[in-house]
Amino acid sequence: MEWIVLFFLGLSIYLYCLLGGADFGVGVHELFMITKKKREHEELVKEAMGPVWEANHMWLIIVIVILFVGFPKVYSEISIHLHIPMTLMLIGIILRGCAFTFQHYDTVEGSPRRYYSLVFSISSLLTPIMFGIMIGALMLGRIPTASSNYYASYIAPWFNVFSFTVGIFVLSIFTFVSGIFMVGEKGIGPFRESYIKRAKLSHIIMVISGGCVFLIGEMSGLSLGQRFLEHPAALTAMILATASHIVLWKLFDISRAWRLRILTGFQLLMVVGAWLAVIFPDVIFYANGTTLSLLSHTAPEKTLFMLCLALIIGAAIFLPLLVYLFFVFKKL
Repeated sequence: MEWIVLFFLGLSIYLYCLLGGADFGVGVHELFMITKKKREHEELVKEAMGPVWEANHMWLIIVIVILFVGFPKVYSEISIHLHIPMTLMLIGIILRGCAFTFQHYDTVEGSPRRYYSLVFSISSLLTPIMFGIMIGALMLGRIPTASSNYYASYIAPWFNVFSFTVGIFVLSIFTFVSGIFMVGEKGIGPFRESYIKRAKLSHIIMVISGGCVFLIGEMSGLSLGQRFLEHPAALTAMILATASHIVLWKLFDISRAWRLRILTGFQLLMVVGAWLAVIFPDVIFYANGTTLSLLSHTAPEKTLFMLCLALIIGAAIFLPLLVYLFFVFKKL
């Protein structure tokens, strides 16, 4: 039963990176959008992000609920030792939502809109970085098993070069995903070339920052390369992700948007899958060398059964509605 719950956990993480990535990345692109047609671009983003905006954070909520209900020990450790980046991430999500609403529905033209746009863009930049920092902190192995002082317990686990590098890597993935998403949108005409260039730049940064994650990980004693070699599934996923990098680069200017989107979704699936395969079943690595395993710290059997039942019923109801949501938005 726990395997079904774990499947939904992995699926929710992937969909949050895919849909949330497209959403956050657009805000980052807007931060660096130097154009006289910025107002026109904001309206385009509003139309393009409609279905994504409505559903993306639901996947994060599902991840939190699965951890809280099905793996309470894991949730407890994350929420205690990484409460600072988690709080900053949630603040970014809230500020972003408020700014987006005021930006597009405020009746007053002029400087207030510029401030809303700036808050929207900066929070779009902050949130993915915090998300990546949390991922890096869980992998690095500096979380203490016993509290000695505030810095060692709540700052040292995430405030380090490796975690910030993972944050930049996640940010580059999100901006790349959003660039590909926007290229195929209706009405993108005046901005298409700009988004292709931005997607290419994000692609390059993603490759470089991904390499830096491995390099800094080795320097920090993480031995990421060895972990991949020890996990054939992770190594295979990384090889496929690398191959899709090459194919995607060749198809940038000659392929239809839907092909780029499918290949980007596949590439992201391989990256997320490789990461999950490397760490599974251990999700938290402590400073003393011990780990916290998902399989060894599950909720009681009855709780897992009810959670599993809720996820299956929810998926059967919601996933078709999500497809219909996209269909309706794209037909309007």
